[in-house]
Amino acid sequence: MERFQDENKWLASFYNEIWVRCPKCDSKAAIKEELKEDCKCGRCHNMVFECKNCFYKIIEPVYLYIAYGKEYCNNCFEKFEYQSQPLKEKPLTYKTKCPHCDFQEEWKTKSYRIKEESKLDNGLVKEMWYDLPLWFQKEVSGDIFWAYNQDHINYLERYIAADLRERNAKGSYSSTLVARLPQFVKAAKNREKLLKILKKWKE
Repeated sequence: MERFQDENKWLASFYNEIWVRCPKCDSKAAIKEELKEDCKCGRCHNMVFECKNCFYKIIEPVYLYIAYGKEYCNNCFEKFEYQSQPLKEKPLTYKTKCPHCDFQEEWKTKSYRIKEESKLDNGLVKEMWYDLPLWFQKEVSGDIFWAYNQDHINYLERYIAADLRERNAKGSYSSTLVARLPQFVKAAKNREKLLKILKKWKE
């Protein structure tokens, strides 16, 4: 009988290396934790993307800015709200038209930043730093089954193959990776199908 005991690992336990599709050449590439060059304490890290095939590298995410605000039009005196399209630079002012009378004015503006989204494969599971599609993912009856790296694959394989799945009394079980797995991964009817996918990913 196969037995699995939850090791209280979180999804973050597998952040050390995340395999993704390169946005330049579509090859298998990795996002890895890397110490910042100017770090003196030894604890400051970036998640760095690098493709060994085309040598494309990204040190930090690209951010875009959204200008927004609430104003009273100086022509018709009606109140209105505005929000810009994503901008490449943080705006100090923003020119917009009043939606009531089309009078155009420039305002001192507030703004917030967003990460630039990848143009690759909308609808697929993506990682959180550069919005790139994960390399290991497969549709299973309308759901997406995915993994970050080989350690993640091995952990999932042990869990799915087990006939007996035990909780760990230490720590907060409800927050562990295993506790948060979707039902289709836990279901016995999908066991063989998922194990075949994991075996292929390991090859």
